[in-house]
Amino acid sequence: MSTKFDAFIKYNLGLLSFGVIMSFFSGFGQTFLLSLYVPSIEQLLGITNTEFGSIYAIATLGSAFTLPYLGGFFDKIPTKKYSLIVVTGLVLALLLLSFSYHIITVVIAFYGLRLFGQGLMSHTSIASMARYFDQHRGKAIGVANLGHPAGEAVMPIALAMVISYIGWRGALQVSAILCILILIPLVLFLLHHSAIRIRAHRMHAHSTQTYYANVKTLDVFKQRKFWIISPVIFAIGFINTALFFFQLKLGQARGWSPEWVAASIAAFAIAGAAGMLLMGSVVDKYTAKKMFPFHMIFYLMGLLALIFFEHRIVYPVALVFFGLGHGTGNTIKDAMLAEIYGADIIGKIRSIFITVMVLSTALGPVIFGVLLDLNLSYSAIFTYVLIGTLFITFNGFRRLE
Repeated sequence: MSTKFDAFIKYNLGLLSFGVIMSFFSGFGQTFLLSLYVPSIEQLLGITNTEFGSIYAIATLGSAFTLPYLGGFFDKIPTKKYSLIVVTGLVLALLLLSFSYHIITVVIAFYGLRLFGQGLMSHTSIASMARYFDQHRGKAIGVANLGHPAGEAVMPIALAMVISYIGWRGALQVSAILCILILIPLVLFLLHHSAIRIRAHRMHAHSTQTYYANVKTLDVFKQRKFWIISPVIFAIGFINTALFFFQLKLGQARGWSPEWVAASIAAFAIAGAAGMLLMGSVVDKYTAKKMFPFHMIFYLMGLLALIFFEHRIVYPVALVFFGLGHGTGNTIKDAMLAEIYGADIIGKIRSIFITVMVLSTALGPVIFGVLLDLNLSYSAIFTYVLIGTLFITFNGFRRLE
């Protein structure tokens, strides 16, 4: 790690730490953690896998359509107040699910977890980095995004242990208590520690205003740049979610053990973290607009590997490619939105593109499931995805402005 990067971390430790912990605790609303509750809730409600999948899709889609509205308030409400509202919403959703005995409350609780956990916790983390950093925006976003792979590595193991000791309801209540006793005090402390930078930005924001400051959501949909950026974001969410949702069945079809498939996920997390950090400095040097959409090349390489090779070593190799594409893409996307639309409305703009991502995570498993039910092989499915990704990648190279 370079001396310059060390100095950057040291000088901005409070605000960067805030970004990391918000990304980390967003795991309470992410699929990789919520999936641990699925067997118990299915047994409680007496429903099938398909019925539970429908419940989850409804909650996720509801979250997607709410995000543009609630995410836009990030631009209007002080960061500390907005963060506390988001964490409170997450706590209430965790507690509601822990006391649920009816399908309606389960749907509402999952909606809250997907909205406040997956959606707004991550949104608050990265939008804060995009807003309060200018010259070093790429590095800040890369560092804050590290909370996601850290959560993927730590939280499932810890939660599985807690569930085994006190049950799924107790695990949800413990999660809520951790948010109250650890997350909220950390948010207050770290944002207080970063008050000087936040006040400086607020003064600068009052003196400058971007062309897009009063843009409406429908206006964004009409712009050419939306139809260049959004397909790339959709493709990343679609591929990642569909692949992980069906990875055990993919392993079964190709003779890979469940243990091998599960262990391979570490390759995705490590490569993703490396991509986030490395791309931060590249973005700061060359701008995110120039780097978009080169990260999709990693996804093309991963898909080619899964199409032409079936040896078990191909899975972690493919996940390295996907992880690099995911990590570099996250850093590029969030920095680029601030470059194009301006940091003063990053909450509104980023929430619109998050909606695209959340929609892709809802549709990915459904479309993959339909293709599998039509008895298509995984190689055939990945070939169709590769063709679509090629078109999206070429479209992404069009001029953004």
